[in-house]
Amino acid sequence: MKFSLIPRNEVYFDLFNRAAANLYEAASLLHELFKHPENASQISKRITELENKGDAIVAEVSQKLAKTFVTPFDSEDIHELKNTIDSILDSIDAIAEKIHLYNVKQVPRAATELAREVSNATKLLASLTDCLRKMSCDYNLLKNVKESERAADKVYRKAIADLFANGTDVLEVIKWKDIYEDLEDAVDFCWEAALTIEGIILKHA
Repeated sequence: MKFSLIPRNEVYFDLFNRAAANLYEAASLLHELFKHPENASQISKRITELENKGDAIVAEVSQKLAKTFVTPFDSEDIHELKNTIDSILDSIDAIAEKIHLYNVKQVPRAATELAREVSNATKLLASLTDCLRKMSCDYNLLKNVKESERAADKVYRKAIADLFANGTDVLEVIKWKDIYEDLEDAVDFCWEAALTIEGIILKHA
C-alpha cells in the first residue's frame, strides 16, 4: 500500500468536482441554446447564473490557497486548473450572450456540432476531475477529450471555409466567425485542462 506524508485536504477535490459539474451544466445548456435559439433569453440568463456560480467556486479555491501551506498537489497546478476551467466557463457565457445579443434566429449545423463537442468535452473533463481524488488517470477519458478537440477543429475549419466561400452577407460572416472561434477555443481549453490533470497525476503517481 502506498502512503503519503502530504495531507489529503479533500476540500480541493470537492471544489474541482463542483467546478467541473457546474461547467458541464453550462455547456449542456449552451448545446440546448444552439438547438433552440428562440429560447436564447432564458437560456443565456441561466448560463450567466452558472458562470457566476463558477466564479464563486474559483474564488473559494483562491481563498483556500491563500490560507493553506500544504496542498494535495502543487499550488501552481491548482492555479492553472482553476483558471482554465474558469476560461472555459467564460467562453460559454460569452457565446450564449452573443447568440442572444445578435438576435440569432437560425443556427448553422456546424455551430450546433461545435456546441455538442463543447458539451461532450466538458462531460469528459468532469469525469477526469474525479481522477484527481485517487491520483489515477483514466487514459481512455484523456483520449476521448483529444478526439473531441480534433473533431471540433475539423468542424471549425470547414465552417470557416464555407462561411467565406458561400458569399454570405458580410455581417453574417463577422458574426459567425466570431462565434465559431469562441466555440473552438472552449474545446481547446478543455484539452488544456485535461493535460493539466494528467500532469498532476503523473507528478504524484
